[in-house]
Amino acid sequence: MLLAWPTVEMSPAPTPPRVRASKSAKAAKAPSASLESRIHTCYEGLPGSEARVADVLLNHPGRLATHSATELAADAGVSKAAVTRFIQRLGYDSHAAARSEARLTQQWGAPLYLQTEARPSVGRRAAYAEHMTADQQSLAHTLHGLDEVALEGSVLALADARRVVVLGFRNSAWLALYARIQLGLLRPAVDLAPLPSQTLSESLVGLGRGDVILAVGMRRRVPSFAAAVQAARADGVRIVLLTDPTGAADVPGADWTLSCHCRGAAMFDTYVAAVSVINFLAAQVGAQLGAAALQRLQGVERWHGRLGDMV
Repeated sequence: MLLAWPTVEMSPAPTPPRVRASKSAKAAKAPSASLESRIHTCYEGLPGSEARVADVLLNHPGRLATHSATELAADAGVSKAAVTRFIQRLGYDSHAAARSEARLTQQWGAPLYLQTEARPSVGRRAAYAEHMTADQQSLAHTLHGLDEVALEGSVLALADARRVVVLGFRNSAWLALYARIQLGLLRPAVDLAPLPSQTLSESLVGLGRGDVILAVGMRRRVPSFAAAVQAARADGVRIVLLTDPTGAADVPGADWTLSCHCRGAAMFDTYVAAVSVINFLAAQVGAQLGAAALQRLQGVERWHGRLGDMV
């Protein structure tokens, strides 16, 4: 039975000081334009009441995802009508349309849309307790969502593959490096991609049937991540995808998907669940390989002794 961890609650932050923005005469209309770019485009020509709404959203754009027009008006100290006029000036059909776009950006993991502020009366230690509770929730939610078949298939694939390539970019790059180090202690032919000073193509050349990519892609993935997964899959490479809950839809084609929750207590994502799953996978691969993994670990220790690596 899973524990019911307490929910992290953050009080709304006080309205921040005014932010200076760039000068321009007309609002951004392109649907692809970000909220911030739309505001900067028309900021200089805004009436005073709308400028106050702009200041609130420039400092805390995530409020557009969570606050109603009435709540935004209260934050800015203006009327609801001023908020409505401002949203329309930015090129949105309605507040609901703007909020929907902001929620997509928030789901994507943009730190500006996830930032919160600690309550003034809360000390650092209490704030860390909230931070830790969010980490615990991330672990519990991850456990709840893991599939037995996906775990079993991932372990067997990583143990039996002719070659394993661990792929990761941006914040996922260090998770990929950690996975490569752990798996490399247990079996040969484990590589990291992309390597420094190499293109991704140079790191993936030669992969085919019998090989496995452990693709580590937490949210805010670069386009080449999904492209690499799909291209390798077309060549018969099996894919173990370690990702956040948005990844299965964004990166199709994986043979096994392991979903790790990553929402933290503040503006940055937490990766405690991803680290835990990688650690677990490596331990299970070691158990699956049995004597072969033990012999490799013994060989590593002999080399430590010969080279004096450890003190």
